Amino acid sequence: MNSVRRFTVIAAATGLAVLGAIAGSASAAIPTSTAGQTEQATSSRGLDQASGTSWGWSNTTFGVAGRPYIKALSVSNDGGATFTDLVVADSATAGNGWAPTAASIGGQVSDVYAFITPTNGCKVGQEPGGFCYAQPNRVGISLMRYTGVGWDQNFTTGASTNPAITENSVIDLAVGFHSEYSTLRWSWVNGVPSYWQTTVSPSADGVARIRYSPKTMPFMTGGGGCSQIPVNTCDIAQADSEQLEAALLLSMDNTLDASLSGALFGTTSAFIGSLEAQIVQGQAPVLTYGVAAPHNFANGTLRNGTFYAFLPQAVLTLFGTSVAGFDPAILSVTRTGGDGTFTPAWASWTAGANGMDGQFLTISNISFSAPRFVVQRRGSESSAGGGGTTVKRGAAIKVGKKATLKQIAGLLKMSTKGVKMSAKVTTPKICKVVGQSVKGLKVGTCKGTLTTTRKNGKPIKKRFAIAVTKAG
Repeated sequence: MNSVRRFTVIAAATGLAVLGAIAGSASAAIPTSTAGQTEQATSSRGLDQASGTSWGWSNTTFGVAGRPYIKALSVSNDGGATFTDLVVADSATAGNGWAPTAASIGGQVSDVYAFITPTNGCKVGQEPGGFCYAQPNRVGISLMRYTGVGWDQNFTTGASTNPAITENSVIDLAVGFHSEYSTLRWSWVNGVPSYWQTTVSPSADGVARIRYSPKTMPFMTGGGGCSQIPVNTCDIAQADSEQLEAALLLSMDNTLDASLSGALFGTTSAFIGSLEAQIVQGQAPVLTYGVAAPHNFANGTLRNGTFYAFLPQAVLTLFGTSVAGFDPAILSVTRTGGDGTFTPAWASWTAGANGMDGQFLTISNISFSAPRFVVQRRGSESSAGGGGTTVKRGAAIKVGKKATLKQIAGLLKMSTKGVKMSAKVTTPKICKVVGQSVKGLKVGTCKGTLTTTRKNGKPIKKRFAIAVTKAG
């Protein structure tokens, strides 16, 4: 029996409230030895201690002692040839007792540190459920500069920092994980990655290490729909400003497929990025990447950006190929969600030079506002398109039984009020449409398209895939 699994994974830019900035002075300042400790413990940078108004690591199932930590942090400003600006020494004994405390670089105290923030954790007195998690589903790692009155994620204000952080800097960051909380899946970075290595596995200590050059991203006072996940729309013509930010977002959602554990993607000049993975047993997967940004830069010129995606051996295996045997011709990269420009290119990554073996996809010359890029094996393009195929994990019907169109719409999170619904299937031997239902005919995967139409409105179409199982 083919089992159908659908996973949606997301990444959000640090301009969102999750990793919001603290405004401060533009002049360089030296933090006190306790400034970083206080920031990690109690403020929006780190949030070790939960309160009645903010979530925190102390209010998780594993506590502060089990949260990720900064194992190493250094910066190179000569193109990555040497990483002499050492903020946190690479030490096997480093753990959660570390906090930013006056690392010395060139005889001066460093005013750049990294803070570790839980996403969707619980406040004191808040019960885990639909609004928060006892085990946060994502972790934000954000570099900050000290302003004299607080910490700021924006490195474009003209303030000098020690070490310097520019678009040409290469940041070498190692994040340590404890066995109590080691369910790493995908990872996103705002910038251009050049090295990625992870030894993180469930119920074991591990380290994820990345080297990347941070890049600018649009900053907007209004959302304009740009924060929707998966990427869907971005109804803003022009950004308010452009900010240089250096941040990493880690998915810790253990309901996602384990093959995504080594997946990394990044963006430049984008507000947000997303990855949806349709993984069906016995079939090649479908990966749908999305990026969102205003049409224009803050200066009014047409915006273009780049998307980067690393596909490790585990993901290549699902496509029926390998690092050594990879041929770009077997995979198609198509743009959906509106016309526009893009240029895809593949390159090999090796463990020696880049940390892990795999394939590195670069999609450049992207025009905005909210394009989506579908990566799949050639010959299976009919399995996804538009917004990609959507199915709830575990969704199934038995041979001879039916699923109503309303039920399918519920799985697709489509509104059913005041709409007419219709469906077409692309697997007539597996299932068929019977009135306002889809009936299972044979064991397999039932695929099709559900259409909802409002009076005087445009039809909304979404693809679905439902497992058809044996009767009984």
